[in-house]
Amino acid sequence: PHPLNRALPLACLPAWALALAAACAVSGTLEGWAWWGLVASTGATGGIVAINAAHELIHRPGRLERVAGGWLLASVGYGAFKVEHVRGHHLRVATPEDGATAQRGESLWRFVPRSVIATLTHAWQLEAQRLGAAGAGHGGRAPRLLRNETVRWAIASAAIATAVGALWGPSAVGFWAAVAAIAIFELEVVNYVEHYGLARARRADGRWEPVDARHSWNANSTVLNAVLFNLQRHSDHHAHGGRPYVSLDSVAHAPQLPAGYGAMVLLALVPPAWRAVMHPRLDRQAAIEASGSP
Repeated sequence: PHPLNRALPLACLPAWALALAAACAVSGTLEGWAWWGLVASTGATGGIVAINAAHELIHRPGRLERVAGGWLLASVGYGAFKVEHVRGHHLRVATPEDGATAQRGESLWRFVPRSVIATLTHAWQLEAQRLGAAGAGHGGRAPRLLRNETVRWAIASAAIATAVGALWGPSAVGFWAAVAAIAIFELEVVNYVEHYGLARARRADGRWEPVDARHSWNANSTVLNAVLFNLQRHSDHHAHGGRPYVSLDSVAHAPQLPAGYGAMVLLALVPPAWRAVMHPRLDRQAAIEASGSP
């Protein structure tokens, strides 16, 4: 791969740090709608520049990429996503066990809090299991806690909030928290869009069928794919989780969204309109799978 392809997601870390610092610095001079406007625009930017870039980085094998991805997530208070997404969501996607998969008929407003809680709790469980299996923590409770990756990223978020408060005052901490909430909400709306209503079949032995391109919605809007590191080619991403963003393909037989994420995110905000558009597509996808067509 061209070195620039590796550098672009990494460059999002300093770019986002500068943008967030600048926004925090001026937030105390704004009031009312101007303040909320800056929160919304900065949070939306964080959902793309911080969380979306982090999503690409935490899937890469290099330690530099994974650490940079963790810091991007910690900058919006969601470091637990690094643990749960790779080790939880990718294994359990399109099953009732996955908190980040929206079930058919589930509204966005019910899904988002459920997914956030599931991310936090399952990340903790995964780390507890890892540490237990490794026999970690025999030196006492504090060392064991510090070996827990979810704890370390929570500490990183607390350190960022403390730095924001020290530099720009308590009101800037409130601004940062509001920005983080918007960025997390944006991530969870995208989660909702990516897997809504799709389900893996349970085999005769009780295990779920393997994950493939049929278990994520695909979108082919070229410009938005370029901006989002090909995130909308989500079907190929789940079928080949280790594949870098430049190598992701648009899978023709994958379930296809009627529009790109921009339009679909807005549609998801209105559950009746969302169901009217998506349920016929779910029915067609179920019919295709029942017929055995590719």
